[in-house]
Formats: sequence, C-alpha cells, structure tokens
Amino acid sequence: MQKETEYTSFEAMVVMAAREIKDGELVLAGIGLPVLATNVAQKTHAAHVGLLFEAGGFLKGGCTILPLTVDDFGTYVFADATQNMCCIMGALGRKEVDVTFIGGAQVDMYGNVNSSGFGDFSQPNTIKLMPGSGGANPMASLGNRTLIIMPQEKRRFVEKVTYITSPGWLWGPGAREAVGLPADVGPDTIISNMGIFKFDERTKEAYLEALLPGITAEDVKANTGWSLKTSPNVREVEPPRKEELKALREMDKARLYYPQE
Repeated sequence: MQKETEYTSFEAMVVMAAREIKDGELVLAGIGLPVLATNVAQKTHAAHVGLLFEAGGFLKGGCTILPLTVDDFGTYVFADATQNMCCIMGALGRKEVDVTFIGGAQVDMYGNVNSSGFGDFSQPNTIKLMPGSGGANPMASLGNRTLIIMPQEKRRFVEKVTYITSPGWLWGPGAREAVGLPADVGPDTIISNMGIFKFDERTKEAYLEALLPGITAEDVKANTGWSLKTSPNVREVEPPRKEELKALREMDKARLYYPQE
C-alpha cells in the first residue's frame, strides 16, 4: 500500500505546477492536468484562486466534479458565475486573466506548443491529427502569464514543434510583435515530471531552473531535444507534501487525468 508521502513522478509534476499558482490569481485553465493542478493549488496554498473555464464557468472554491470538456456539467456545479465564451475571451483580451494554463503534445525551446498533429502538413495523408487548439491559442497568445505542463520525453521536448498550435516566443526576440501578438506577455514556465523551466529574458529560450527530487540535470538533458541550458543556481525543489498529495488524490479518485504508476 502506498504511504502518504510516497508519490509518482506524475504526481510530483502536478504538485509542482500547482505551486506555480499564487493565491488570489485568476486562472484560465485547460481541461486535464491544468485543471487538476489549479484545484490542488486551491485546496492547499491558494484558497482565493479563481478558476475560469473557456465556455464560461467560474469557480472560486474549485471543482467538485472534474470536467471532461470545457462546457460539461463539472464546470458549472456550484459555480459562482456562469458566463459564455465571449465573456471569457473578452476578459482575456482585456488582460483581466492573471494566468493561462495549458498542456499539449509537444513543446519547443521557445515555448511553442503543438496539440494539432504530426507529419508533413503539405501532404495530408501523412498527418496524424490530435485534439487541436480549443482555446489554447488565444490563451497562449494573450495570457499575462502562461504555464505549460507536459511529461518530459525527447519526442515531446523538441527543438522545433511540428506545428505551432499555441504560440510561445515563436522564433525568439522580436518575433511576437513581428506577427502582431503582444510582446509583453508569453510563456512563463514549463513544468515537467523532471524539472521546471523558465525563459531567458534576452534570448527567450527555455532553460532548466529547478529539478524534481531525485533527478539530475543530465537526466533532463537526455530527455530534451535541444541543447538545453541550465541556471547557474539550479536547485532541487521540495518534495510533494502530504497535504498536497492528499488534495491531488482526492480530487481525481477515478484517475481521469493521470495514470497510476
């Protein structure tokens, strides 16, 4: 039987993502791990976080039922407000949303995320399609601070994504303004089950800022598809605490969002 303080790498990833959310922030979270991590934050250190869903649900106390889509009943049960997609995207465009939180299938060194497909997009018969953007494109385009969560694998952490579903810093400094996106916002943090990545203000390139317990920088580099730089002060994060693991496991008892290992 698993002890209260034992955890999987997947659980550690969700807990570290939850710690990136500050009390009092308004979070627009994508379905899946972003929702789970936001709920863990609400149940532990950030009781006053507001959780927004793309289709209009707003919950101050976290979900009582984990939703499978942005507009299923789990986004409205005991909701503090029910709005619509225009209201949510309007708030995003007016910079009223503190944090946008997304996942995906691939992320690259500039924080661009692919959730559209793999293959040669000039040859449709080679394409393997995935769920697509949903609201992730405007979330990444306009969010004041974008968090990205994704399990660490070399095929996921790539030098250049196959397709840019959700723009990060695109190809580097000056790129966002060149295509008409706000230059003062963009990806802030990538959280994996191995490390936490921040972005260099000068180059806009992701670098390793912290390690999850038991992981080395060499482990992370071996699972990254570009020449990864590390902070000169790279640190090891505190392991998940008992109360964080309890909140996580009670929130997703059916394991809808993450696997048993």
